Amino acid sequence: MTLIVSVLILSGIMYKTDILIIGAGVIGLAVAEELSALSKSIIVVEKNESFGRETSSRNSEVIHGGIYYPHDSLKTRMCVKGRELLYEFCEKNNIAHKKTGKLIVATEKEEIGAIESLFSNACKNGVPGLKIMDREEIKKMEPDIFGITALHSPETGIVDSHSLMQRLIGKAKANGVTMAYNSEVMAIEKDKDIYNVKVRDANETTTLAARVVINCAGLDSDTIAEMVGIDIRECKYELQYCKGQYFRVNQRKAGRVKRLIYPVPHPKAGGLGIHATPDLGGGLRLGPDHEYLKNRIKDYSVDESRKKEFCASVKRFMPSIEEGDIFTDTAGIRPKLRDYGSDFSDFIIKEETASGFPGLINLIGIESPGLTASLAIAEHVRQIAFPA
Repeated sequence: MTLIVSVLILSGIMYKTDILIIGAGVIGLAVAEELSALSKSIIVVEKNESFGRETSSRNSEVIHGGIYYPHDSLKTRMCVKGRELLYEFCEKNNIAHKKTGKLIVATEKEEIGAIESLFSNACKNGVPGLKIMDREEIKKMEPDIFGITALHSPETGIVDSHSLMQRLIGKAKANGVTMAYNSEVMAIEKDKDIYNVKVRDANETTTLAARVVINCAGLDSDTIAEMVGIDIRECKYELQYCKGQYFRVNQRKAGRVKRLIYPVPHPKAGGLGIHATPDLGGGLRLGPDHEYLKNRIKDYSVDESRKKEFCASVKRFMPSIEEGDIFTDTAGIRPKLRDYGSDFSDFIIKEETASGFPGLINLIGIESPGLTASLAIAEHVRQIAFPA
């Protein structure tokens, strides 16, 4: 592996850096950019051939409002603050985004109570501009959508996540951050106040000696924590893989929906339900569904036989949709800290001195709204790594 960086060479294949960030998804890149103003010795290692190849590029690209999560949770704080930071960052850096607004639609009387509960919770969370709408208001706003009532969130939107990550990399590299792709972490050994991290590429193994290790490895973040010596079962860090598939709507039907349209969520399901998401190119995607994978296999295939199920689910709030209007698109995997049917789980962002590993910061279970929260998470990590 070739690392072009001004670091101290301790031996033939050992390098020293102040901060090592594992993972070049949107979270790792946001952390790298945030810390690059405070340290000129940062390396980001990524096992894939480029940035954002897993969860960060296989999602709905939604900028969430902060409606669903418990008021006192880290997810809520990071989402609400992150939304504001993300809109501001996109404006300043000419990153394509759009504040589309969002409707959470109740199609049955039994769901009206859930809409009222979501409204109450979102107000507690400080989400601005919320309104409960009746049938006529829904039709006026979205003529192709059916609902008896809906919660409207004007602050919800979409973002070009690839451009966001590119900009974060550009700013980080301008401040001296080194990116090392095709570099997979194989082992981590603590030696006094230093972590020796063995990294392998196609040709050789390199050891990186770091004072601070920040684990932003996404789907593999629990594995990284275990490599250091943390009991991930005892600490409840063990991840479950939850796959979500997407279908795309043909162009004739896609233009009929201007906003994000979500069903009323089922609290103990693996996601927020199959929703309709317009993209920045004028297209419309449906998804994701949820399927907990029995084995940790990163399967990104899309099962065309699920078309009937997708169509039936979406037809409840978009009656004009037919099976012939949709076709397979892509799939992603969420790093879940809970099994299907279990209760809410929060983000884990923790400095591990109490576990015997000072200088290690674990970020585990950063699923949705991780993209929205990315810049706020980066600020939070800075406050942990460089306390005032």
